[in-house]
Amino acid sequence: MKNTVTLVATDLDGTFLNSQKEVSDLNRKAISALKHQGILFGIASGRPVETVHAMLEQWKIADSVSFIMGMNGGVIYDIRRRTKEEYHLLDGEIILDIIHFYQDMDVIFHVLVGDIRYTSKSTPETRAHAKLFGETEIEIDLESFLKDRTVNKLIIYCDPDYMPKVLERSKKFKREDCVGFNTANNLFEYCDPAINKGYGIQKLCKHFGVNLENCVAFGDEANDIQMLEKVGMGVCMKNGSDGAKAAANVVSEYTNDESALGRFLFEHVLEME
Repeated sequence: MKNTVTLVATDLDGTFLNSQKEVSDLNRKAISALKHQGILFGIASGRPVETVHAMLEQWKIADSVSFIMGMNGGVIYDIRRRTKEEYHLLDGEIILDIIHFYQDMDVIFHVLVGDIRYTSKSTPETRAHAKLFGETEIEIDLESFLKDRTVNKLIIYCDPDYMPKVLERSKKFKREDCVGFNTANNLFEYCDPAINKGYGIQKLCKHFGVNLENCVAFGDEANDIQMLEKVGMGVCMKNGSDGAKAAANVVSEYTNDESALGRFLFEHVLEME
């Protein structure tokens, strides 16, 4: 690569993890090699930092991870220093306004606080989804819960076949103090307009004293676009969305199920190993 790499950040779902939500041996070996070369490595996810941190041992990568960017750039956690920074939380009244706009639709609303998922309706499917992401789900009256409270984001959960209707409805929602985007085939999220992974990667660079041009980032979806654009080398998975591919410097010829991240690191970043 043209620039010396000092920091590598990766999205989780659809990028670093395979379809079984596991870390491949090749990806694990690659990030371990990063550590031995003194290159910072971390996760950049829409998940809470608490649930990601809890999964590191299970994925057998705890010794290789220096930081976690959670909530799509709204939270930064330095693992070595055990420090956490949160940015631009959404007021509960804004969240309730969004909920009221979609409440006639066949959707479920989630609000995350740490590793607890507070939901408008708990079902076997949502509980299984929560368990998959290391979260504990609690059904609650969000109207009273959100009063005088600030949160990182709102998640709208629905059946994948219903998502086109959610996307169409989202075009009609107009507020300047929040922004919505699709993060998976069954998830649509709202957060503060200032928050995205591009904002998060800038905060990480300032925190660790590194330059954006010396960073590599991996992603696959719309919520990765700003991060892929900000860094010196943005890499999108073969399975990525059209928007993410357009934002990236490189589109891998491999998918997340083919260890695209590990292959790129060994071929372009760890070539001297």
